[in-house]
Amino acid sequence: MGLAAVDRRSVATAPARAVAWLASLWWTLAWMALTAAILIHGQIAEEWSAVWLSVPFGGLFVNLLAALVVHERLRRQPGLLVFHLGLAAVALTAAGGRLTALTGSVEVTQGTLIEPALVDAKPAPLHPWRLDQVAFIQGAFRIDYDPNMQRRHTHSSVHVPGAGGRWETVEIGDDRPLKMFGYRFYTTPNKGFAVVLRHTDASGAGVTGAVHLPSYPLNEHNQSNTWQMPNGGPKLELWLHMPKPVHVEDAAWSFGLPEDAVLVVGVEGERHELKPGQELRIGRERVRYEDLRLWMGYQVFFDPSLPWLAAAALVACAGLAWHSVGKVRAISGDCDA
Repeated sequence: MGLAAVDRRSVATAPARAVAWLASLWWTLAWMALTAAILIHGQIAEEWSAVWLSVPFGGLFVNLLAALVVHERLRRQPGLLVFHLGLAAVALTAAGGRLTALTGSVEVTQGTLIEPALVDAKPAPLHPWRLDQVAFIQGAFRIDYDPNMQRRHTHSSVHVPGAGGRWETVEIGDDRPLKMFGYRFYTTPNKGFAVVLRHTDASGAGVTGAVHLPSYPLNEHNQSNTWQMPNGGPKLELWLHMPKPVHVEDAAWSFGLPEDAVLVVGVEGERHELKPGQELRIGRERVRYEDLRLWMGYQVFFDPSLPWLAAAALVACAGLAWHSVGKVRAISGDCDA
């Protein structure tokens, strides 16, 4: 009888000990330290996955729930209860956000439709992939600069599918993203010139595409790139010669196309200069320099947890305010007495 009773007590108290262990303040400090370590490592290494943050956030969620179970004082005081429930919701929502988020970048040529396959995307393991449903056409854009190369505002016009099969124009910028299927597209300082080429093979079949030159004015003296011709053809060395630069060092200016730019093409040891509309014959194939356009770089962001995270944080703040007001009133009442 006595031995059986001891065994039953041991079984009954084992879960309680486990919950008390999970509710330890040392676990709270450990999860917070791990979060700080992950963030610091990401800043130093400059290459890391935010998914790792879901581990300490999930741990904090379990730690806070366990604390509510163990400490009856937290449950007896409504303000503290709401505060800790809000904190637990913040931790759980942040963990879910890190597991479903996506970050990425893409360059879109003016006058063309975005190609989702070209997005340099970094999705989390549980990301609900809908990027292939995104569609917009890059329209005209303007970027203003103050003297000494201080970038000001970016005004980018994009055309998105609207009602009745028509395209609607939306203006976006650094702080006004394009929102589609939960994704946010923010303009960035990354932009430049795009060389539009048309390749025609020996059979007469043609294809048109754009070759992006390095970002301008960051790479002002390196406006070059290479393009591999299809079907095993030679590689073309492309360089944009601009007699007059677009930017102005000591005055305000706006980013745009250069005047009288010439496309220099190097192929098989020969140098050719082309202006828009001119073409180059390479064997039985032809390469036509259609025109020069601009390209805009976008930062892609997806995190469905943000509104829920804000709501949970407000709940936690409300609970803390409720508890604090109660404490102040209690102290005031004691003083009056």
